[in-house]
This record gives sequence, structure tokens and C-alpha cells, in this order.
Amino acid sequence: RTRSGRNVTGDSTGEVRVDVPEDQAGDARAHEGAARRVNPIPPSARAFQGLRAGVVSRAIAGAIDYALMAAATIGCWVAAAVLLFLIDPRDYVAPTWPFGVFLAVGFFLFVTYLTISFATTGRTAGGRLLGLRVVGRKGRRIPWWSALVRAVFCVVFPVGLFWCAVSRQNRSVQDVVLRTSVIHQWPVEHGVPALIDVEKRSEL
Repeated sequence: RTRSGRNVTGDSTGEVRVDVPEDQAGDARAHEGAARRVNPIPPSARAFQGLRAGVVSRAIAGAIDYALMAAATIGCWVAAAVLLFLIDPRDYVAPTWPFGVFLAVGFFLFVTYLTISFATTGRTAGGRLLGLRVVGRKGRRIPWWSALVRAVFCVVFPVGLFWCAVSRQNRSVQDVVLRTSVIHQWPVEHGVPALIDVEKRSEL
């Protein structure tokens, strides 16, 4: 019996077997399982985890979101056309929306989409693909009122994003006004150790 509590026995073949206590064996299995977990953060992005994102990644994420909302706006027109056809198929005429109606529908959809994304997970679809997240002070989730104001600000004044190209803190005009930040934060499953303290690195 060793000092660590393990029993050492031998058999007729001369082989030595070490009996590991159950509690140590369980810890070993848990450690082995954790080691086998795949880190979801791309290797090239691990050094940026928790840092404020630059203009390139944010512009790409924004372009994805704009494309999605443009598709959603067109989808609303298609839905209206189908509804009119179902109501009166004989005298059906495709709806002709003025450009202002398209803008109004798109504005409503975009603001709603951004508000819900900012206030809940902090991630839009584009932000999730690029590993970005909108946070408030000290890396916390922003409140609903701030999410709404930021959403309107982003839709009405999208060029404010490019201020982060000259800002030392990589902050857009919206971030400066509302004290928010966009950071690199790839989603990490529970149980996978984070390589970087995101909350500490994103303090404002």
C-alpha cells in the first residue's frame, strides 16, 4: 500500500497492478473527459477573446444583418402578395409598395431585430457568425432601453460604426454615446474552461 492510499498487488505472471481509490479514479475520469472536449474557439481567434472588435469584423457582421433584414422586408411583400391572392384570386393584382413603405417596414423589422438581439444574448446573426457580442459596462448585458436606443442609432446612423477605425478603444459613435462595446466572445459550452477572463478584459 503506497502513501497515496493506492493498493499495489501482484499476480502469478509477475505483473503489478495498482488499485486506484474510487474518488481519485473519478477525478481522473473527469479530468480526462474535460481534456477531450473540443475548444469551440478558432485557434486564430483565441488571443482576441474578450477584446474589443475592430471595424472589419464589425462591418462584415453588419453587412450580414442588413442582408437578412432586406430579405425579411422582401418576404413581407411576398406574404402580402400571397394573402391578396388567397382573398381574391380572380381579380388578383400584385401589390405595388412605394419605396417609402419598404423603408418603413425595413426600419421596423431592423430596429425590432437589433433591440431583441442586443438586450437578450447581445448577438445578432452576423455577430454570432463572427464571434461578436454587444456588452455594456464591465461586460454586462445592456438593458432594454439602451438596446432600443442603440438599435435606432445603428439603423439611422450606420456610418457611426467607422469611428472605431480611428478610435483607440475600437468604439463606434454609438458605443461612445451609450457606453457600450462590441467584443470578441465566441460562445463557449458549459464545462469548457475559458482561456481569457472576458469580463475583466472588456471593462469600460
